[in-house]
Amino acid sequence: MLLEIENLSGGYGGEDVVKGITCRADAGEVLCLVGPNGCGKTTLFRLILGFLTVSGGSVRIGGVRAETLRPGELAKRIAYIPQYHTPVFSYTALEVVMMGRASHFSALQSPGRTDREAAFTALEKLNAVHLANQKYTALSGGQRQMVMIARAVCQEARILIMDEPGASLDYANQQLLLNMVTELAGDGYCVVMSTHSPEHPAAVAGKVLLMRGGRTAAFGRAEEVIVPELLEKVYGIEMDVLTLRDRYGVQRTICLPVKKKG
Repeated sequence: MLLEIENLSGGYGGEDVVKGITCRADAGEVLCLVGPNGCGKTTLFRLILGFLTVSGGSVRIGGVRAETLRPGELAKRIAYIPQYHTPVFSYTALEVVMMGRASHFSALQSPGRTDREAAFTALEKLNAVHLANQKYTALSGGQRQMVMIARAVCQEARILIMDEPGASLDYANQQLLLNMVTELAGDGYCVVMSTHSPEHPAAVAGKVLLMRGGRTAAFGRAEEVIVPELLEKVYGIEMDVLTLRDRYGVQRTICLPVKKKG
């Protein structure tokens, strides 16, 4: 199992925001964190990545407790794709992707031919080679997100942590992103992503950790968790979950807040 979270607790200033979370995900799987603002999704990510101190429970990466790994070792196992990223300097997209190789050489070394080739390979996987020589600061939100995912792929970590990757994207780019997440899982990556949309887990055929108040409201397959009674409990509004097929016969899931007549 690539990622195992057992009874995990932690937070800020001695106060736990995440309280007793247990879940797991393996190679080829997508784990979606779903829940309202303030439910602890970002805090959980920071605990997994070692940015915050764990007050209870454990995080295991490939069977090894995360706190026993040095930063360079952890970076070779797990990569983080932030929601927003704006560099201070006007790097090219290729240079941003090559930054993912930092854990593969010392502070006194510079990226070499192997690192450059790895960056191009990562951009190819994301169908973004055409962006290589463009200034990262001039790219659209969707293009930047693809470059950041390419940087994580270039890092050669098998676990990809994505913090609300579709938050700043338009509708079309959100769909492209979900397709890319599915492809990455198909290539053997373990993808952990937070989202405000309860429809996304079904779109990527993933597992769901449904959170409320820093705790687990439910954990399981999308079809088990994305159901009206659980969504209503978490979001506090009445919701319907509809399953239908699109024009190509692909099954889709739609979540609708209920609107009462009159």
